[in-house]
Amino acid sequence: MKRFTLTLMFVLAICVTTAFAATTFADAFQSHDTRAHTVAEAKASSVDTGVALHGHIVKVINDDSVLFADNTGELLVHMPNAKANKAAITNSDVDVNGKIVGDLMYTEVQAESVTTR
Repeated sequence: MKRFTLTLMFVLAICVTTAFAATTFADAFQSHDTRAHTVAEAKASSVDTGVALHGHIVKVINDDSVLFADNTGELLVHMPNAKANKAAITNSDVDVNGKIVGDLMYTEVQAESVTTR
């Protein structure tokens, strides 16, 4: 009888441990949003970090670069046809989705999409 009780307790302990480990392991691989949502977060992030910014275009710098700003700061955003879309993007709120690209001194964003609100 003692042997049966010890075996049952051992099996129960293994089942509880396995269930706890499986739950902890599954939580470790859930996706977390690691994108930067503000200019300040983007400036503190590393190269190839995704960005999802909301703000406005301060000015169009050249054919494919604009100065973007939100409440936390400003940064340079590279986007195709910026000069052609100047009227549509300069006086409205915009959402910029893209990633941080490398530069030695400044944080810059390569836009994958820019939408107006």
